Amino acid sequence: MNICNPRRILLVSAPDSSTLDLLKNLTGTAPEPQCDSIAGLSHFWAIETAYYTASVPIWIDEIVDAEAWKNEFLKPEAKEVLEVVGAVVLCFKRAVDEEDLGRIKSTLEAVSTVVRKGCRYGWDGVCLAVSMPQSVTPHLPLEFEEAEELCREAGFEYIEGDAKGRNEFGEPVGIARIKEALQANDWDGGEGEEFLSESLDLGSDDEDEDGGIVPKAEVAQIEREMFGMRDAIYGQRPGQSREDDGQDEELKVEELERLMVKVQVVKDMGADMPETERKKFAAKAINDIMKTL
Repeated sequence: MNICNPRRILLVSAPDSSTLDLLKNLTGTAPEPQCDSIAGLSHFWAIETAYYTASVPIWIDEIVDAEAWKNEFLKPEAKEVLEVVGAVVLCFKRAVDEEDLGRIKSTLEAVSTVVRKGCRYGWDGVCLAVSMPQSVTPHLPLEFEEAEELCREAGFEYIEGDAKGRNEFGEPVGIARIKEALQANDWDGGEGEEFLSESLDLGSDDEDEDGGIVPKAEVAQIEREMFGMRDAIYGQRPGQSREDDGQDEELKVEELERLMVKVQVVKDMGADMPETERKKFAAKAINDIMKTL
C-alpha cells in the first residue's frame, strides 16, 4: 500500500547538535543549509516496508530558547502545522556539565508540552529523543538508564544516535532503532487538504513523461515552500527586523500570486484532457513549478 498523504516528522534541536548528521544517517541524504541556521529546512524520507511505502516529509527547526519556542508553537497559527505531524524527533548533544543538562531538560519539557497541548486529541505519534556524541571532553557522565528515565518522564523514547548493534535484550539500537520506531508508526494522513492536488486534480501517484513516479508528497513540498512553516508560526524569520515586515509581506503576496497564476494556467490547459493524460500533465507541471521555487 502506498500512503499518498503521509503525516510529517518534526525534527527539532538546539543549534550545533549534529542534526544533519543524524538525518543523513537515517535517510542517506541531508539538505544543505542556506545560512548558519538549519531552521526552516525540509527533507524527505522514503520508507518502504512489507506493509506500506511512503515518502514522509521532514520539517526541521532549531530551538534556541525553549520557553519561547514552546510559546510560539502553542499559538493558534501553529495548529495546522501540528495537526499533520506524525512524529517528533528531538536531537541533542550529550551534556557537557550540569548547566548543559539543565538546558536539555528544559528543551525536553518544552517539546513535550507542545506535543501534549498542541497536537490533536488522541494523537498517536512517535516521540524520540536522540543523543549525539559530544566532541567536548570531558563531558558529563550520564548513565544510559538515567537518560532513559529522564526522557521517559517527558514522553520520549531515548536513543543514542551513535550506538551500534543490539542491546542485552537483542533489540536494535542507534539508527536501526530510530528506523524501526518510525517505520512502525501510522503515517496515513487521510485525505488532508492538499491545495495543489485539488487544484490540479492530480489524484494519486502517477508516472511522469519519463516513466518516473511523481508522489503526492512533492505537492506537500510546494505547499511548504508557498506558506513556510516557520513564517506561519513566527510571523518573521530569526534576525528579521520589524521594519522589514511590510516589505516582506508584499514579497510573500507577490510570490503567492505568481504561483496561483501558474496553478490556474496548468489547470486550464489540462481541463479538456482525458483523466489519465491530465494527471500526467499535472504531475510534470508540478515538477516544473518546483524547479522555480
